Amino acid sequence: MVLSPRLEISQKQKLMMNPQMRQAIELLQLTNVQLADMLKREMEQNPFLAFDADHFREAGNGETPRAVTVDGKSGAGLNDKVEAVRIDFAAPDHRAEGGDVSAMLENRAADEGGLNRHILQQIAEEISDRDRAALAIELTGWLDEDGYLRESDAEICQTIGVDADVLRATLTQLHGFSPAGVFARNLGDCLTLQLRAAGAWTPTHQALLDNLDILGRGDMAGLAEAMLIGTEALPPYLQAIRALDPRPAAAFDTPNATLALPDVIVLESDSGWQAYLNEDSLPSVLVLERDWEEMAQRKITDEERNFMKTNVQSARWLKKATQQRAATLLRVSRAIVAHQQGFFNGGMAALLPMGLRDIAEEIEMHESTVSRSVAGKLVQTANGQFSLKDLFSGAIGAKQSGAKQSGDNVKTVSARAVKARIAALVAAEGAMKVLSDDALVAVLAGEGIVLARRTVAKYRNALNIPSSAQRRRAAKIARLAGD
Repeated sequence: MVLSPRLEISQKQKLMMNPQMRQAIELLQLTNVQLADMLKREMEQNPFLAFDADHFREAGNGETPRAVTVDGKSGAGLNDKVEAVRIDFAAPDHRAEGGDVSAMLENRAADEGGLNRHILQQIAEEISDRDRAALAIELTGWLDEDGYLRESDAEICQTIGVDADVLRATLTQLHGFSPAGVFARNLGDCLTLQLRAAGAWTPTHQALLDNLDILGRGDMAGLAEAMLIGTEALPPYLQAIRALDPRPAAAFDTPNATLALPDVIVLESDSGWQAYLNEDSLPSVLVLERDWEEMAQRKITDEERNFMKTNVQSARWLKKATQQRAATLLRVSRAIVAHQQGFFNGGMAALLPMGLRDIAEEIEMHESTVSRSVAGKLVQTANGQFSLKDLFSGAIGAKQSGAKQSGDNVKTVSARAVKARIAALVAAEGAMKVLSDDALVAVLAGEGIVLARRTVAKYRNALNIPSSAQRRRAAKIARLAGD
């Protein structure tokens, strides 16, 4: 059989990400205040985009939306704005844009902050292929607050119409970016990337990472067996794993003073607690359609007409994207509040176990969408202001008081509720009776919450509560100072 090269033409369908989908992904992660700031920047460049003046007056916003003139007598003329159309809201085909990758990223990186800016700068320095750089930019917008890329290859390929081989090659390059572990799919993947970046990866380390569930159960003998080593050889590998960072994006979480205004407000109604969007900080977009109709009828150059057409389309897309963002945020918030009615009545001690997947399944959305919706969002309640993310908590097994050791009547409580109870017990202890970790275990067990001593110690440390010995010394010093 003789093999010879030949050319073939094939046809296949791809689902391309349209502008609405791109904007929904980007805008969903913004808070109301950040969204308003972004819209203001867009309005400086788009003559057909404005704030809804009536909406802002009703919300008590003192700023009057800027008026857009339709002639060249006031403000910049069309010829001055032709070059102002930005990549953010252009058609998704980056190949049609001229210039190199650095030029493509210049404005984008300036508008971003934190982890996104850090990654965009690396893309400009490390990725010279324009198509691959455009894909890397797209994937950066998909990262969650921990720096993980949760979606599978199949989901990404189907959504943005990229070839699987190109996606894998791009991810391989992105996995070499700092902070080490970014663009990982899960915890094991993240820790593997960090070990490889440090040059400390071995097959034995990988065996440990492949069996994190055994480590989580505290079965050291089972873990050693899975790693094909003796139990006595485990400590160095455990120390290496503990030294890694499970949240590579955490270092880029910087306090932001602009997040003082809540995005969601929870109020009590006849049917219980209900979530509402904060209209005082939620901007509403207006597309100046009449201006577009009037200017389109004038005698203008093709360049000016193309500029106007591009901007009016961008304005329409942005309006739809902000409306979709608001609807998604409201839907997610109401599902969270419905699940945590006890929290709004009884505080953190009444918080129920709840994960992103629970809400995603309830409202039939992807888990990553829920994650982006709650990222950075604040909720105002009768008990104060919280992050929406604070209302999520992992489940801890517990037994009701009087339950048999066989496991009858098993229930679960949230980790945050347990922490709140530990904090309350320590706050209520007297100077002469400081509760040790063993004593806290006994008190919690009496309330139906069965925990190991090491778990109580871990939660106490997470709450920055000193040990019982340190608290006793502090109480003694306080008594001596009082005398």
